[in-house]
Amino acid sequence: MFGFIAKRYAKTRYVFNQLTEAATNDLNAGLSLRLATEKRALIEKLNREADEMDARIKQVGEMEEKGFWLCGKCGAENVDAPAVPQVEGVTIHCECGDAMKLIKRDQMTGQEKYESDKERKEAEDIAKQKREQAKAEEENAVNGEKTAKYFHGLAENNRTIATRIRQL
Repeated sequence: MFGFIAKRYAKTRYVFNQLTEAATNDLNAGLSLRLATEKRALIEKLNREADEMDARIKQVGEMEEKGFWLCGKCGAENVDAPAVPQVEGVTIHCECGDAMKLIKRDQMTGQEKYESDKERKEAEDIAKQKREQAKAEEENAVNGEKTAKYFHGLAENNRTIATRIRQL
């Protein structure tokens, strides 16, 4: 009698442990998929930011060639005002009340050109770093999806074992 009860208990406990492990593996798979989804969202954000930076770099380059007005106080830009040198007594003012300065590549000093080129290079480097980070995150997302698939396989295996043990 005790042997029968012990055998039933051991069988039930083994099936329970297999189903518990299957549920744990399903949780791990779900977590891996969620993290991979978050990585994909981060990838999109990084690529979008890098694209915006590239567009802004191009825009500023064109603006420098044509000329634009820049407020030294608040950083506001005015590309609609005529890009002619300021005439004495005539200035363009920003909404903040500060006078704006004409920025035009052919009127820049050597130092200003150097600093402009340096800022452009730094922005290009940042955009490149964002793209590299996005590429690394892509690899992490793919690995997360592979991990989820692995855990789903383990869970299915645990359920199969539990079913076979029940049939004994």
